[in-house]
Amino acid sequence: MKSEEMILFWWLMFGGSHIIGSSIPVRTFFIQRIGTLGFKTIYSLVALATFIPLCYVYFTHRHSGYLLYTAGYSVTLLAQFIMLGAIIVLLQGLVTANPMTTIVELTGRVVRGGHGIQRLTRHPQNFAFGLFGLAHLLANPYVGDWMFFGGFIVYGIISAVHQDRRLLVSGTAQVKQFLADTSAVPFAAILAGKQRLAPGEYHPPALAAAIVLFILIRLLHPLLFGGFEA
Repeated sequence: MKSEEMILFWWLMFGGSHIIGSSIPVRTFFIQRIGTLGFKTIYSLVALATFIPLCYVYFTHRHSGYLLYTAGYSVTLLAQFIMLGAIIVLLQGLVTANPMTTIVELTGRVVRGGHGIQRLTRHPQNFAFGLFGLAHLLANPYVGDWMFFGGFIVYGIISAVHQDRRLLVSGTAQVKQFLADTSAVPFAAILAGKQRLAPGEYHPPALAAAIVLFILIRLLHPLLFGGFEA
């Protein structure tokens, strides 16, 4: 089996186990028997058991397959700006309480919905992973690279849609209202007039941390992962 096919296989294993494991029948079955925390633990272990081999196959077969194009300076620069955006979105999402997260599900706490980055998209982590995939897909123009990094984009979209559909059925009243007030597609709720940008709701420390983190990654990337004329 070619390395590109192995990458696709492990993406299907990772994504498929996530989607099936988070479906209402499977969740209900396990939660009734081992509780929410037990289910989340098994769910996380399965994720690791499929994601680690995926990364191993890719990093031991980087730049495999056909060369699709030559990534010039402008493409590489664009990829870096997209990556900066991915880090900013990710950190803003992590510091903004979200009613759809595991912590809220376990504690039952009430979280203000549609705040900060959530006004842009209710799935900031998925959006960040998609931007991460796009940035690296542009800078790594081999088929194997596109299979690996493109998977982050595809999985980010599919998992967001799947979670929304599940929560529309099984979510709390708080979550359902959050779904109605926000959008999965970035900027859609703002364009529809249901949300506003509200830059004052963003976290300045998280923004500063994102910039610092981006600089550190940019400096260490050639040593850890190659690239940038390393």
